[in-house]
Amino acid sequence: MFVLIAVVSVTGAHAGDCRTVLRSLLLSAQPDAAEIEAVRELCATEHAGGDADSGYHLALTYLGMGAWDPDRAVPMIREAAVAGVPEAQYWLAWQLEAGPLLPDDPAAALGWYEAAAEREHVLALRRLADAYALGELGLSVDERRAVELKALADRCARDAAGT
Repeated sequence: MFVLIAVVSVTGAHAGDCRTVLRSLLLSAQPDAAEIEAVRELCATEHAGGDADSGYHLALTYLGMGAWDPDRAVPMIREAAVAGVPEAQYWLAWQLEAGPLLPDDPAAALGWYEAAAEREHVLALRRLADAYALGELGLSVDERRAVELKALADRCARDAAGT
């Protein structure tokens, strides 16, 4: 049933279908190869149509879901980050700070966390709040800024939850 829905969506892909279908697939216990390929095709179609968010989600399928191809995925994530996709910006920051796929670069990580935070990415806001509180990522301790960022993160989280 899922494969049919995904394949039908590929022919009439609309921006956002990739995200929705991929998230549904991630929730399934063991997606089969046909489901995975259908989602990749859908995301690739949307990405080719100019949707940077779909490029980010397509890249994620190359970091899991039966594939491990960081050489293919990382440039796609970087492209999405430059295009303003906050999840991609956060992913780059995280990898530049602590991940195994990119070299350790706290200054670059800070820049990407700030870019994602400008788009109210909750995890980026929380990481920056911690960095200001603890003087990490090359920042000086600034308790006031840490409290401001934490409050903004909490508000954004409530807004996202609809509460």
